[in-house]
Amino acid sequence: MKRILIVLTCMVCLLDTSYIYAESVKFEEIVVVATREREDIIRVPANVTVITAEDIEMSGVSQITELLRSEAGLTVTNTAGSSPTGITVEARGFNNGGGNGGRTLVLIDGRKANDADSSIPDWASIPLDNIDRVEIIRGPATAIYGDSAMASVINIISKKGMGRPTAAIRAEAGSWQKFDTKLTLQGSTKEFSYFIFGNHNEEDGFRDRSNFRAQNYTGKFSYLLTPKVELMMKTGVHTDERELPGSLTEDDIVSVGRRGSATASEDDSDKDQFNIDLGISIIPDEYNSLSTLFYFNHDGTGSLISVPGSGTTSIDDDEKDFSLTQRYTTTHPIMGKENKATIGIDLLQEEVDSDSLSNYPDPLFPYIQEQTTNLKRKSLGLYLHDEYSISKKILLGGGIRFDRVLFDFSNKILDVVTGITSRDKGARDFSMFSPKVYTTVLLNDNISTYLSYAKTFRLPNRDELTGFWGFTPELDPEKGENIEAGIKTFFGTKFRGGVTIYHMKVEDEILLMPPNAGEFAFGQNENFDKIVHRGLELSTETKVFPGTSLSGNYALVDTEIAKGPFKGSKLSITPNHSGSIGANIDMGYGFSLWNQARFAGKRYLANDLSNTFDKLPGFGVWDARLSYVRKGRSGSVSTFLRIDNVLDKKYEEFGGIGGYPFGSRIGVYPSPDRSFAGGLTYTKEF
Repeated sequence: MKRILIVLTCMVCLLDTSYIYAESVKFEEIVVVATREREDIIRVPANVTVITAEDIEMSGVSQITELLRSEAGLTVTNTAGSSPTGITVEARGFNNGGGNGGRTLVLIDGRKANDADSSIPDWASIPLDNIDRVEIIRGPATAIYGDSAMASVINIISKKGMGRPTAAIRAEAGSWQKFDTKLTLQGSTKEFSYFIFGNHNEEDGFRDRSNFRAQNYTGKFSYLLTPKVELMMKTGVHTDERELPGSLTEDDIVSVGRRGSATASEDDSDKDQFNIDLGISIIPDEYNSLSTLFYFNHDGTGSLISVPGSGTTSIDDDEKDFSLTQRYTTTHPIMGKENKATIGIDLLQEEVDSDSLSNYPDPLFPYIQEQTTNLKRKSLGLYLHDEYSISKKILLGGGIRFDRVLFDFSNKILDVVTGITSRDKGARDFSMFSPKVYTTVLLNDNISTYLSYAKTFRLPNRDELTGFWGFTPELDPEKGENIEAGIKTFFGTKFRGGVTIYHMKVEDEILLMPPNAGEFAFGQNENFDKIVHRGLELSTETKVFPGTSLSGNYALVDTEIAKGPFKGSKLSITPNHSGSIGANIDMGYGFSLWNQARFAGKRYLANDLSNTFDKLPGFGVWDARLSYVRKGRSGSVSTFLRIDNVLDKKYEEFGGIGGYPFGSRIGVYPSPDRSFAGGLTYTKEF
């Protein structure tokens, strides 16, 4: 680990001076949607990373989570054991295992993608070929977005049809019987644009019983009704079938190997999803804008999960979401100084119906129960954000958001062994204020620094309130206070980098209290009095030649339980040290080479609140991709070869002790060995 840190430090120092030798190379001007409005990245009071469509194409990855694994401060874990399944993405030490998330808000074109069940999105339903850019805004953004924006926001902006009518077809194949076909149609006229996408993806997976089959079909259309009014519609359908190989103990790895499975042969999950977005944008002049977005989503999910040697649980979930957001922005000056104000309203209604059957036929204490739960959540959010230029160099901003959330939930359990039925109902009413203040100082055209203070919160989700591990209606929202400072550099538009430090105090953070060692149970969700999250984030990138860039990032994350019986313990799953080094090289004649090495230090097992068990070992992984593009007058052909885990490192990103999803076991989920993938894309303009 020390060697890796030394190498990373040397790379950062090298990149800090390399801009001197790159006079003719420039970065594109980047704007972000950190405040729900487009803004120069150097003015944004947060640590922001932007991943463009070109970056995605260069990397050759097939899932968005593969991109996020190498981003500073983000922890990506797979709690189901198959490639695109059960993935949780969190930031700044909040990824503590158990399958529940929701401290990172995921947006797709401005609407919330986190579900009401576990507060995490289905990453497999977000096809990469649809993405124009990904914006990662680290730190709390609750004053703007409300619930779930506690640790970070990942804003995904989908592609919009542009230019002449164009069709693209892509085929990709790889290790473990991977095969993916994609078709894209896009184009625009003066008033109308369209982007249509469909794909079929299937793979057997790295491990036994990790087959995955999925289809995605999306369409995005926009119409310029007048020069000042634009209408938008986007719709999508996603279906998938996935097997769940489960965790492995040390004995399992000896008997079935890293690629084996110890779960029941029928463990699997399937999903059907439909959504539609309708929006209107009105820009009457250069100073004012108004937008409205309506969204509807329906998910149907069925799964069977087993704990080897204990039993199975089957679950059928049905979720419906409705949302309406409206936002007005004005940039009229005040007292001759630039001022930008945004006011908005968010309306959201979510409903989840769940039926489950748990069958654990212990000879002495059989546990067989049927459970039916229902959650209805209605929320209203009102927010105001304002940024005032005290001078050309100093910006003062802040905002406040008010959220009113109503929960109505019920839980019915039938004990099949005894025939006893128990019923519980509950209702909760939460009112939350989320203020934020900050100042940004533009030291010159290339350097800015910022200081911010924010209050944040996260509401309990359906799994935490009424999950099959118990009915816990008394759970309170998580509440946090965050202080953050940072500096950003854009020297000559040829080099960019940043340093961020933060300290967040969280009250009532929800953690899974596992059962006693050796006892079969799922454990119980509880509020913890006080937990501290603090850390350091570094990032840098330079373009040394046209089409050639070097990059590096590093994150130090430190967490500590500050009160209670586990005082002094660290949270699990998130490593203290992580980072990556990358190089994109234009080799000429249409060839380019992409390389990235990422590392993560040791981390405690999920549910190990006392920090008494051995940690998951740290690891380093190197991925590489060689691509070739040949362009013609009306089209192009591109091909690539990608190798993941070039050195065939044996490692695990996720493991745990007791509780969900391990039962009474100590288990891990092995990460994939070396793999290969190649693909061909043909693009034709008409």
